[in-house]
Amino acid sequence: MSTSDKHQRIAAIQHLLASIFASQKALKELAPDYNWSGLGNLLGDFGELIAIDHYDLTKAPSGASSYDALTQDGKTVQIKTNRAAGQIGFRGDADLLLVIGVSNDGQWKEIYYGDFKAVKNLSRYSARDNKHMIAVSKLEALSTSTRYK
Repeated sequence: MSTSDKHQRIAAIQHLLASIFASQKALKELAPDYNWSGLGNLLGDFGELIAIDHYDLTKAPSGASSYDALTQDGKTVQIKTNRAAGQIGFRGDADLLLVIGVSNDGQWKEIYYGDFKAVKNLSRYSARDNKHMIAVSKLEALSTSTRYK
């Protein structure tokens, strides 16, 4: 797939996600007693697509444990996508962590792309959720000093 095709595909998906997020907001206004937030898998899939296309990664084989993609030099990458949460949760280990932030209009930005262990060392473990947690603000601060090239 050419770079131009990748950009067109991402732009088309961004537009569709913006429509979904607008619909989700309308649902919350129409029926505020319900959460209407079952978009986690959709958002995660979008983040993986962005990461794989934009960063020229290779999608991990189906059933791969603890990572979602591989770099060109064979490093494992765990990909997380965030829209509104103040924290990112993760399990397992990888060489790198890539966190993508997606806004309500479907636009995205890199929050963190760097060493997985550095993030794990700064995170706290939630026994209740059986995962490590780190504030997005900590990731943003860490990203200025540890970005993967």
